[in-house]
Amino acid sequence: MPLAAELDRKIRNRFDELIEEAEALLGVLDEYRHDHYVVYREWQVKTSGLLVIVYGESEELGKYLKTIERYPGQTSGVVGSPWKEIYASTVADSIATLKGIRDNYINGFLVSIEQAIIANVSADYMEQAEALLGEEIQGKYSLRLAAMLCGVVLETRLRSYCENIDPPVETVKPNGESKTLGALIGELDKVQAFDKQTRKMLRAWADIRNAAAHGGDDDFTREQVELMLLGAKGFIANHL
Repeated sequence: MPLAAELDRKIRNRFDELIEEAEALLGVLDEYRHDHYVVYREWQVKTSGLLVIVYGESEELGKYLKTIERYPGQTSGVVGSPWKEIYASTVADSIATLKGIRDNYINGFLVSIEQAIIANVSADYMEQAEALLGEEIQGKYSLRLAAMLCGVVLETRLRSYCENIDPPVETVKPNGESKTLGALIGELDKVQAFDKQTRKMLRAWADIRNAAAHGGDDDFTREQVELMLLGAKGFIANHL
């Protein structure tokens, strides 16, 4: 699932902007000036923000933040050298790190950002679904919306799961259309990705989602939708 073109463009541009800023700072380090450190510190904060978006909460994030956020003089091999050399070495190392991360991003070697976005969108949709079942909103229409939102989350997360298991499971039809929730579950049935009871549960949720999408209000109850939301949250946390 590729990122939206506009988001991808913004991320690429941000990489370029931050690299240009650091290179400009590197070019004026003729003598110690406090404002140089202030500019570099601002750059560190902005760069750390980009890395959080790219990597999400991962071990990779922590590793690169240590490089980006260190204080000048922490670069091995230059402690005790003239100030300019110490500072320049730290800034240059940060630039090299960011360029390497940019290259990995551009060439498709980072998947954490996609997973983070999927997780964030999923959490938001599940919150909306739960709100629809709140005391302030009642009626079959709210139940249908809650079931459909939960179904969207399940379909999105299962598609991502299918694409990332080894070997991957096909998520696109021969005509190029994306497979629906029921079809994805069918594909996972074939490879027995989950135990029999879990696959049965997934099919039941898919039936509720389909009924809700086609206006079959008599084909599910409020209790079933509540159990679907609760069960889906647990399934995602444990398996996806």
